[in-house]
Amino acid sequence: MRAILMMLLFGVVSCGKESSPEGRLKLRDENLQEQLDSLKLQNEQIIEDIRLIKKELNIENE
Repeated sequence: MRAILMMLLFGVVSCGKESSPEGRLKLRDENLQEQLDSLKLQNEQIIEDIRLIKKELNIENE
């Protein structure tokens, strides 16, 4: 009986997101989305920095 309970416990514990292909895909997609969001923020900051540099150099926007 104790062995069966231990097997059930291990079975429940091993059923995380990483244990199934769908779970791994979801984790991968979440990671990619976080990276994409980070790149978007970096891009926005670079554009803002360029705008400020142009303003500082008195270059008109085209």
